[in-house]
Parts: sequence; C-alpha cells; structure tokens
Amino acid sequence: MAQLTADLRMFRLKEEYVIGDFDCGNQDLNDFLLKEAKLFSKYLLSVTYIIEQHGDVVAFFSLSNDKISIPDSDKSTWRKIKSIFPHRKHRSDYPAVKIGRLGVSKKYQRSRIGSVILNAVRTMYVEENRAGCTFITVDALKEAVPFYLKNGFKFLKKSEENDGKETSLLYFNLTSLS
Repeated sequence: MAQLTADLRMFRLKEEYVIGDFDCGNQDLNDFLLKEAKLFSKYLLSVTYIIEQHGDVVAFFSLSNDKISIPDSDKSTWRKIKSIFPHRKHRSDYPAVKIGRLGVSKKYQRSRIGSVILNAVRTMYVEENRAGCTFITVDALKEAVPFYLKNGFKFLKKSEENDGKETSLLYFNLTSLS
C-alpha cells in the first residue's frame, strides 16, 4: 500500500474489499466503482486503485495499457511527439497508460486530491518504472478537461479543443519529468 500523505493511503482494489458509500456526482463513475471495477480487474481490462482516509473512500482511479498512434493525433502533434525521440527510435505508436476512470467523492472535491492522484500515477511510471511507458492518456469528460489541462495534459488533436464532444483525448508526456 502506498502512502500518499499522512492520512491518505492508496491500494489496489481486491475482490474481498467492501466498498462502502461512494458518490462523486457522476452516476457512470459511481456505477463503475461499485459494480464493474472488480470485473474489469478479473478479466485484466484495468486495475483500479482506491484512495482511502480513515476507512472512507476518498477517490478511485483505474489504469490500463494504451498507446498513442498516428491516427490518434493531428500532424503537428505527431511531429511534436516524434521529436521527443531520436530518429532511430521513431515508431508508428508509443506506449502509454490510460486513466480509464477517475472519481473523487463529492465530500473531497476541490481538495486537490485529483492532482495528488495524477502525481501518484506519474510516480508509478517514472520513478517506480512499473512498465515502459512514455505517456499518460485520458478520454476526459468535457467538464474534466480544464482539470487535466491545469495538470499539464494536452489535446492529442487540436480540433478537439472546441468541438463540443462529450470526451476529449488528452495526453501527458512522462519524459518531461525525467
């Protein structure tokens, strides 16, 4: 179990863990945690982590493998992505970890716990080398886009900045931290 702060702890959701009340204000996210997260883990689709404070579920997030590839981005973004790597390391895709779901209990929203979670994920993949991975990706809900942008994420396609879709594909470059 990772210790985030003196009174917050993070751990991987296990089958035997009983999830108490949780409401982040988004029914789809609530339902995922309460009804689907353990099944996703069982079938190796994603791994869910719980953030707890004194036995209270503060937040959760799920991670799965992903990649960024040419069709995911526009030409100018792809050129920026490729410029990170020496020419001999250019590929048609690059490894990423996807934040599939991230929810913070309404009781703890606006307490910066979301940013703490993003920093924990960055630490997992940069400092702890959980897997070879260059980027973090997220299909951010429209209302969550400002949060991710504030935390250093960028649009993979410039056209998604103002297209009004329900979600936008964003990425964070982990090599910027090393």
